[in-house]
Amino acid sequence: MFQRRQFLTLGGSAALTTLPLAGCVTAKPFLEDLPDFPRAPISPRLGNRRVSRIALTSCSDQDLDLSLLDDVQAAKPDLLIMMGDNVYGSDTPKDPQLPGLKEAYRKLSEAPAFRRLVSATPTEAVWDDHDYGMNDGGGDFAFKAKAQAMFVSFWNIARNNPIRQRPGIYRAFRSGPPGQVLQVILLDTRYFRDPLVRTDQRNAPGKERYIPHPLSSEADILGAAQWAFLEEELKKPADLRLIISSIQVIADGHGWERWGNFPRAQQRLYDLIAQTKANGVVFASGDRHFGSIHQQKTGVAYPLTDITASGINKGFTTAPGTDWIREPASNRIGDGYGPINFGLVEVDWAGQTLDLKLAGVGGKITRAHRLAFGDLRA
Repeated sequence: MFQRRQFLTLGGSAALTTLPLAGCVTAKPFLEDLPDFPRAPISPRLGNRRVSRIALTSCSDQDLDLSLLDDVQAAKPDLLIMMGDNVYGSDTPKDPQLPGLKEAYRKLSEAPAFRRLVSATPTEAVWDDHDYGMNDGGGDFAFKAKAQAMFVSFWNIARNNPIRQRPGIYRAFRSGPPGQVLQVILLDTRYFRDPLVRTDQRNAPGKERYIPHPLSSEADILGAAQWAFLEEELKKPADLRLIISSIQVIADGHGWERWGNFPRAQQRLYDLIAQTKANGVVFASGDRHFGSIHQQKTGVAYPLTDITASGINKGFTTAPGTDWIREPASNRIGDGYGPINFGLVEVDWAGQTLDLKLAGVGGKITRAHRLAFGDLRA
């Protein structure tokens, strides 16, 4: 079968992919636009530009102050990735029309700071539970197809984008000239996820809400189709890979949502990176309402690092006069950061370094960690 290469867009930014030609016949999308649905502004195209600064956001309640988004814009990112809980609309999960989610999107669409940022910056988004439509929701959410229709409508997903053709919002793109290619892989940790195991000691340290599935369990996060997609993407050439997961990938020590609640799936993820010999993998996540950076040796030839940026207006209460969070964790680098924050990934292509930063009000850098490209090679 002949193939053509085509740019697929989300919010105006571009992702290069390969689509089959079939007599120039375009299949009807799995998801059509919802009529009269609120929409985000159209974002500029990323094209195939070099990306040197990426802004990371999550946990932005549409009913609270969104002015930190102006600080995100002031950082002048080449690319904005909104990592989930971009709205809080999970208050009506039993209504098939998800009116709470629609209203949350409407309020965000009208927020001036949001409109300014997205209108000026190539933007990509994934969802977490509150913009999926159900708190801590997974694959058993009855109205997930409706939530996906809302997602593609709000974010102006192009009709030929893969996430209009099949369940789930996972996708990937690459950008940059030879030797400076950034690959971004956006995972869907909701649509296919198996149920969580509820704690037997609510609020006990490390077991606050959930406990891990037993090691013998096949409980999964991504589902078969998304695993196949991820393997294919990891085999593609790239100089740096940023994998977006709405929930923390390598953090341990707590009983909230995280990949560690699905130990077989977490190990499968690490094994897949090792087996594909994928260089340059760094994770980014949200969800927690405080920021942190974790690093772990996993069997991959280099340590894996995860920057958690959370959230735009959902901060974590700290002791008076402090900003730190000291939640137990064996693999966290330094303390967590409790006040509102966003993330920055700054790439020095000439110097072959990568800085992971958490920024607070006014764009002040509050936490940072540097990685050398040589430390991200198999």
